[in-house]
Amino acid sequence: MIKYTHGGDIYKYDDKLLDFSANINPLGMPESAKNAIIDGINKYQTYPDHSSRKLRNSLSEFYGFDSNKIVCGNGAADLIFRICLALRPQKVLVTSPTFSEYEEAVLISGGKVHNHLLRESENYDVTLEILESIDEDTDMVFLCSPNNPTGRAIDLNIIEAVLNKLQGNKGILVLDQCFVHFMVEEEKYFAINLLKKYDNFIILGAFTKIFAMAGLRLGYALFGSEDNASKIENTLQPWAVSTVASEAGCAALNKDFIKETKDYVKYQREFLFQHLSDLGIKVFESQANYMLIKVGEKFDDGDLADLAIKHRILIRKCSNFKGLSPSFFRIAVRTEAENTTLIDVLSHIFCETINR
Repeated sequence: MIKYTHGGDIYKYDDKLLDFSANINPLGMPESAKNAIIDGINKYQTYPDHSSRKLRNSLSEFYGFDSNKIVCGNGAADLIFRICLALRPQKVLVTSPTFSEYEEAVLISGGKVHNHLLRESENYDVTLEILESIDEDTDMVFLCSPNNPTGRAIDLNIIEAVLNKLQGNKGILVLDQCFVHFMVEEEKYFAINLLKKYDNFIILGAFTKIFAMAGLRLGYALFGSEDNASKIENTLQPWAVSTVASEAGCAALNKDFIKETKDYVKYQREFLFQHLSDLGIKVFESQANYMLIKVGEKFDDGDLADLAIKHRILIRKCSNFKGLSPSFFRIAVRTEAENTTLIDVLSHIFCETINR
């Protein structure tokens, strides 16, 4: 059995708990998507559209982007593996810490991974120093903006510098922007306009987080090259996207809902930042709907998560992220009531620990 290393594993617990380990929109799935699932009930007896034409057209209209350069899949994770299996990169650069599926996909497809270590002293930001880690043999780079687990976005000038350097050796940049729609400054960091300029560029997106559709499994990739899009489209299973997911996805695409989410998450993120900091926790400033925290020596064995689960709260241990110790945890931004409960529980745990 493959070891599961992500958040959201609520099924191992019998009772209801608050899941702060998965970074899902606290506002939940849009009502439009829920209604579309119900209204489309009679469509589910036939095979899904193998090319996801309706969904690709909806994404094309939403982003103002060529539908022939859009590929949909069973979540962004599915597309990460499909990209690696189709393009077979041999020497791939990933940052650390970051989402582990990039490395897993490269290794499964027969490539080798090289890590560019990010520094705590720089809030784990990606800087122009990454260019020094790209050599003439690097044929793919994975970047995540905002990065998981740090919530930090990458300056577009750095993205473009990476693209320019990779062009020389026909390398490809895969940029995971699954959390970009949570950002107040989305226009400043969303790299979609660079797709029109660079054919060695792929942007990953998903309905999983922003539209709270994790259980439906729906992701997409935007390509600078129609040829690369075709290669990925023809990889693996022919029915990657279910009709249920496609109908919900088409109905979910709503800019007003995204704007409401941005405002809500910003307020709640600031609330959590302040109260967690007041507990003496080091909180890294995030631009997304989650935040990386570092606790003191009393919890350096990673037992904060174990203590929290006793109070029916699940937080994400980050010790399996390269470059992070057991003192690091990731906490999602949830509703005001849930965030207040988290602060109360952590306050109780810290008081007990201090008084031991």
